[in-house]
Amino acid sequence: MPPEWIHSNNDSSFSSADRQPEHAARSQKTPRAEHHHAGNNSQQVSRSQEADRPEDDKTTRFQSALYALIGPERYQKWFAGQVTVQIEGDVLQIGVPSPFVIKHMLREFQQVANTAAQECLGLSAQVRFEVDQSAAARQQRTLMEEPPASVPLRDSTFVESPTAEQRTDVPPPAPLFANTTPTAPAPGRQPQPPQQPGTAQPATAQPAGEPSGQKAKLPPRRRRFAQLDDFVAEENNHVALSMARVVAQEPGENYNPLYFYGGVGTGKTHLLEGIHSETRQLYPELTVMYLTAEAFANYYTKALREKSLPSFRRRFRSIDVLLVDDVDFLDSKKGIQEEFCHTIQELLAYRRQIVLAADRHPRMLTNIRQDLCSRFLAGLVTRLEAPDEQSRQEIVRQQAKKVGLPISPEAVDYISRKFTRSARELLGAVNCLQTYHHLTGRAIGVTATREVLKDLERDCLRIVRTVDVQRAVCDLFGVSQGDLVSAKRTRQLAQPRMVAMYLTRKLTHAAYQEIGQQFGGRNHSTVMSAERKMQQMLEQNGSMKISARDWTVQEVISMLQEQLQVG
Repeated sequence: MPPEWIHSNNDSSFSSADRQPEHAARSQKTPRAEHHHAGNNSQQVSRSQEADRPEDDKTTRFQSALYALIGPERYQKWFAGQVTVQIEGDVLQIGVPSPFVIKHMLREFQQVANTAAQECLGLSAQVRFEVDQSAAARQQRTLMEEPPASVPLRDSTFVESPTAEQRTDVPPPAPLFANTTPTAPAPGRQPQPPQQPGTAQPATAQPAGEPSGQKAKLPPRRRRFAQLDDFVAEENNHVALSMARVVAQEPGENYNPLYFYGGVGTGKTHLLEGIHSETRQLYPELTVMYLTAEAFANYYTKALREKSLPSFRRRFRSIDVLLVDDVDFLDSKKGIQEEFCHTIQELLAYRRQIVLAADRHPRMLTNIRQDLCSRFLAGLVTRLEAPDEQSRQEIVRQQAKKVGLPISPEAVDYISRKFTRSARELLGAVNCLQTYHHLTGRAIGVTATREVLKDLERDCLRIVRTVDVQRAVCDLFGVSQGDLVSAKRTRQLAQPRMVAMYLTRKLTHAAYQEIGQQFGGRNHSTVMSAERKMQQMLEQNGSMKISARDWTVQEVISMLQEQLQVG
């Protein structure tokens, strides 16, 4: 490790020149005196080591690894005193002083920085280069200030910015390096409490060396993962929530892979994020990765382009818990499906946990590899239902409490009755009411709710047309729209035509004669007969074949209806 990175546990308020006489005196002590002095200070040193944050050790290891990879000359030229660093989970963000430097850094140091970060944070580590104004100000001060020759400088390459939790709960700890250490408050002076919205900010002294007109820097934007405790589960979704808890508490032991599917806004992503959060809390030593299927495809195509497939495979096949959202994206992408299938097979062979989420059942992914579909079905496939009225009420209450919205129970009931398709609609309605409350200062009752949400309710209504039903049915059954409305009466076309007529009658409320005209000029009695047969099949829990697989009629109708109403 470079000598300038060695961090001292002494009080940082003393300069290096002040320590020199004391250091010379200590060097002349006898071994007995040194042993006695070390014994007296052992408790203080241990306490100081316990107070060190884990991020400090990770930062130091990253510095050492990067220094060894690029050499002292390149490190001194591009990194020493010129960049900042912040570690948040598996993401290591390097702040550079200007946007003109980013392109060069990405071209020259992206790969070596990834290698160094993976050595310190694990194979799932990611490195990002972003513009940091504080790095630019520090670089200007470094160029303008010339230190005395007799005072050795300590390296100020990286600055560990405090996380959001540390900024709100405790004062930010001292950074690793001396010239970036914030000034300690005077004895007896209490830290100022955070300013409340709408209150005046008292004038404060401008820190030395900072530009006078510089704006306060916003905290870095990081993804906030949901918690399983916040998931509102209705009676039909209790099984899915229970399985998510089991997987998070014992990854790789049961229900592997675990596959969630359901319509838009039913909570699939919430469960995946909750598993990620709880697994990281219970097993911090495990490598847990959450990503979408699109992100997996992007990583794979990038590896193909850069000819780095071995590194890509080492990264994804050494993960302990893999969470993949929107698996539907892989449909019809044969090359990516093959790589994903081999990755799944490798992880399952070593009992690594896999959790997947999609809008459709694995058997409804008509353009996916058979071996990949069979691996999805080998675990546990769980359906997530749309929230019922009681669950919708609880979602509205939780969101209103989260944003501090005073809302009456009558208004909660009104919102839960009017927005029934997706939990995201409920969140959007609460946000609209929050804006109204912020502008007017009025409490939210049922009258104000009706007035504010009337336009939103009207815009959320989706008009379903006969052609929409025909298109959805043709996509599911794999037939053409021309054959669906033709005079052919083969069994391959009879079932899709019957389903399309039933859904058209249910969702459009068109007359029987009008529906018959839109299906090749058929008589109204044909439409009535199709509706009657579908109702009998639903009551008897009948089934039909789609792509050589048996499906219950209820599952087919529910899936098509959600697709048409939600989109």
